Amino acid sequence: MKIDELHISLISGKFEPSGAADVLLSMINDKIRYHTVKSFKRESEMEESSSSKKRILELKEAKSRTIQEVQQAFKNGYQLEIEGSIVIRRKPRETSNT
Repeated sequence: MKIDELHISLISGKFEPSGAADVLLSMINDKIRYHTVKSFKRESEMEESSSSKKRILELKEAKSRTIQEVQQAFKNGYQLEIEGSIVIRRKPRETSNT
């Protein structure tokens, strides 16, 4: 049996604002940390790191929007329903022309 895609549900449920903040911000912070280390390694090896730097900026913006949403939910007495999944696909490696 060949698997073309693997679907994994990471988050599914209703959360109080504090729980939502814990889950979401820890994931975003881990991604920021990953791209920061990746960028540092590339710079130390004299490689281009602009894609990681761009991704860090995107993630920081997502973090800011997440904090605002959680604060609004807390202020207005809401829970947050969160659904988050990932899809994994096997792809042939891209060849470089260098």
